[in-house]
Amino acid sequence: MLLQVWNQILTKGLLWVESATLFAFIFTIGFLFKRYVARLIQNLLAKVGLVLNDKIVEMTSTYVSLWFFLIALYVSILKSPLNTKSIIIDKVFYVVFAFSIVTLIASIVPKFLQNTIQERITSNILKFFITLIGLVLILNQVGVKLTPILTALGIGSVAVALALQDTLANLFAGINILASKQIAKDDYIKLDSGQEGMVVEVNWRTTLIKEIYNTTIVIPNSKISSAIVSSYHFKKSEVTVSIACSIAYGSNLDRVEEVAKYAAKEIMDKYDSASKIYEPVVQFTDFADSSINFILYFRVKTAYAKAFIKSEVLKNLYRKFNDEGIEIPFPQRVVTINKQ
Repeated sequence: MLLQVWNQILTKGLLWVESATLFAFIFTIGFLFKRYVARLIQNLLAKVGLVLNDKIVEMTSTYVSLWFFLIALYVSILKSPLNTKSIIIDKVFYVVFAFSIVTLIASIVPKFLQNTIQERITSNILKFFITLIGLVLILNQVGVKLTPILTALGIGSVAVALALQDTLANLFAGINILASKQIAKDDYIKLDSGQEGMVVEVNWRTTLIKEIYNTTIVIPNSKISSAIVSSYHFKKSEVTVSIACSIAYGSNLDRVEEVAKYAAKEIMDKYDSASKIYEPVVQFTDFADSSINFILYFRVKTAYAKAFIKSEVLKNLYRKFNDEGIEIPFPQRVVTINKQ
């Protein structure tokens, strides 16, 4: 009797040792694969012209470690004395393993499309739908009935939609902004409320605009979608700049036009941020009470250069007018007094 008990203990002990050995062996193979084989595969692919992003390689390596761990754990449980081979354990391991593959695909796909997908909200929506479809397929494969779950979600979604009304409005407004492609990252825009700057990011709730003063404005997407927006980058990047000026009556208008164009051209040739393609234009607008008014037009490459180039042209224009003796008048009136 004692010998029989001892044999049982010894048998179970050997099974535990075998189980632990298998776990260590498979996990070690996974470690070596992650450290050496994965890098070797990446180098081989690079030789044939397929270069993988380092973030994708690092992300995949993390999941490879998880997969080898799951395989090692599953095999060691089967070999252990627990004798727990059952359909439930098989389904649990299948769900975990399959869902890890789905999450990896959901993380990798936006990385491959990063040149096409520039906004984080689009990337997150793509991840969500890939994960959702994968989860539905996995649950359907293991025999989980989805109809009761969907019914419960349908009833609960009404309350959730009411509670998150503003959040959902911002979410769908953000999707609408990206779908219309009228506002995108790195565009310089101006709202009818006065805020202006470069679009840094459009996320699921807000749009971030970076002002020229390096301040970031956070605006809800619903406000952006309902606002009147002036875009300086929609299908073009160059911006037209105008300077309104006045000269005294009696001035030679042809000479004034020539000097104004030269003052602007001199600055535009000096700075790379000014457009070299378009020549400055002068348009005389009206006869005012004390002056003849005109507007000087020129272009800069980006909206960020607008303020600086305009300031430089304005200073140079003032210098040229002083050198040429062209008078910039101040408001005045001639009063005639009848002595009678």
